[in-house]
Amino acid sequence: MRLAAGRREAPWSRRSAPPLLLTLRLLPAASRRLSAALAVVVLLTAVLPAAFALASGALVGSIGGTVDAGWGSPAGHRLARAIAAVVALFVLQQVSGPGMRAMADALGRRAEGYLRLRVMAATLGPAGVAHLEDPAVADLVTEAQSVGTGDTTVKDATVGIAAVAGNNLAALLSAVVLASYRWWLAVALFAVCAATTRVLAGQFLRTIAALRGHARRFRRSSYFRDLALGPAAAKELRLFGLAPEFGQRFADQWRLAMQAFWRDRRRGQWLPPVGVLLLAGSQGVAYALLARSAARGEISLGELTTFAGATAGVAAVFSLGWDTVNISYGCAPVPAAIELERTVAEARFQLGGTLPADGLPTTGIDFAGVSFRYPGRSDPVFDRLDLHIPAGRSLAIVGPNGAGKTTLVKLLTRLYDPTSGRISVDGIDLASIDASAWQRRVAAIFQDFTRYRMSAVDNVGLGAADRDGGREALAAAAERAGATDIIEALPAGWDTILSPRAAGGVDLSGGEWQRVALARALYAVEAGASILILDEPTAALDVRAEAEFYDRFLELTSGLTTIVISHRFSTVRRADRIVVIEEGRVSEAGDHASLLAAGGRYARMFRLQATHFGAGHLDLGAGQEREGGGGGG
Repeated sequence: MRLAAGRREAPWSRRSAPPLLLTLRLLPAASRRLSAALAVVVLLTAVLPAAFALASGALVGSIGGTVDAGWGSPAGHRLARAIAAVVALFVLQQVSGPGMRAMADALGRRAEGYLRLRVMAATLGPAGVAHLEDPAVADLVTEAQSVGTGDTTVKDATVGIAAVAGNNLAALLSAVVLASYRWWLAVALFAVCAATTRVLAGQFLRTIAALRGHARRFRRSSYFRDLALGPAAAKELRLFGLAPEFGQRFADQWRLAMQAFWRDRRRGQWLPPVGVLLLAGSQGVAYALLARSAARGEISLGELTTFAGATAGVAAVFSLGWDTVNISYGCAPVPAAIELERTVAEARFQLGGTLPADGLPTTGIDFAGVSFRYPGRSDPVFDRLDLHIPAGRSLAIVGPNGAGKTTLVKLLTRLYDPTSGRISVDGIDLASIDASAWQRRVAAIFQDFTRYRMSAVDNVGLGAADRDGGREALAAAAERAGATDIIEALPAGWDTILSPRAAGGVDLSGGEWQRVALARALYAVEAGASILILDEPTAALDVRAEAEFYDRFLELTSGLTTIVISHRFSTVRRADRIVVIEEGRVSEAGDHASLLAAGGRYARMFRLQATHFGAGHLDLGAGQEREGGGGGG
């Protein structure tokens, strides 16, 4: 059931189609074999009630002849065959329903997995991340995952569709049998049952929707209930004497929610009793007509049995229960998933470019007059920014919070394209380079780098998932990052799951996770990445620990195109070149010594931060400042 990212299925890619129809189109795509088998089982299940009515009539009709002529007579043989048929059909009816639901459950699970795979493919398809930060797309992703519709999924909808379809077909076939008595009676009875079902199902769904519509009020009452029942607030509730207060608040919120629900439910509350009376009355009329015909000798006792069974079978179209709810809510994610595919395929979310990225960069990367604003925002992050990043050297980017340092990384890695201006690599417009290929040339450790709940092997190896370097290559990356001792000390070494939620798994400290993330980035470098970015992954560390981490990083990456991003000026002094970004532009550029000598923004912020973080750090800064002043480091 593997699906390539970005692939779209044309046969069911129209949002305008009803959710039920879209779900029916989805099922064969999930499994043609199971869909065909389920269709056969549904048809078989639907035939059984009408067949049972016919067999029952044949059985009753053969009893009189058998009594007169004995079991050896033709009537006796017919009775024996009818008995066998009735028993066989009864057994089939008992097993066909559960069997159909089990098969529908299996198909529904396939469809649910297939739909989730489609949602993943849609979200992972674009090379950029603009679609993931778009509120409308976020809503579609939420809808496509059934969030907001409770626990009802496509699986539940599939089971409901099979059950309701079986009931409707069974009712239709029973109506065909009844039509041999009076066609107008069959049509009228079927129409009354179907119409009543439709009206009552709509009322039922509105009641459920009203209950869901007041979910916020119910959550509020549940909050007070959980506080009273759980251990988290137990001490304060007792010390402050809050038990009566919270009990009253729970009652008030629950009553408020229920009053709104009761008010909404009162609309059309007369429909259920009227519908039940209408159903009972229509069936009563049918039975009365059959009884009169039998009394007049117009139909035999066997025919009376058959038509009475068919009348009961027609009522099977009256299907009202959780299957109806499951169809309504379980089908809802399908249109959202289709709309998600259509939306992310729009040009505004696609990054063009077809040129290869092999070997880039060899001379450098240039931002020329680059401006950028996030969609939906009026204020630009960058305004005609110019920046040169030399290949094979280290560059530090500093600036106050909100200056756009991380946005610069997003542009550099083509997670976004500039609003205007040009980014070039070795003189080639970055927009003309295949975005995915270019991204393979970049390895990064972000401030919010991912801590995968996977083994240590995976946490390092995912830096280049398509590389088969073996444990030796992983160990080499870990050794360079200073993570070898951390990994070897784990209970199962490299095979340890780095999550306390897993059996035998463990969690790491913040500093240990940083080492593992650095090993992952270095593993990507060994696989061909030529640009290494460190985007404030040490913001939670103290200043001295952060400085030590950066120093080691710059030592390890000497000769690579390295970009270090920080808002702490004192940790990046060893970079070959430092730029200060303010108000959407580069305000200063140079090495540490020259920027201090210039006495500008960098110098002021460096001295201010050094003073703020204490004399010990100030001495460290002064020592390195003198070293930088002597040699330009």
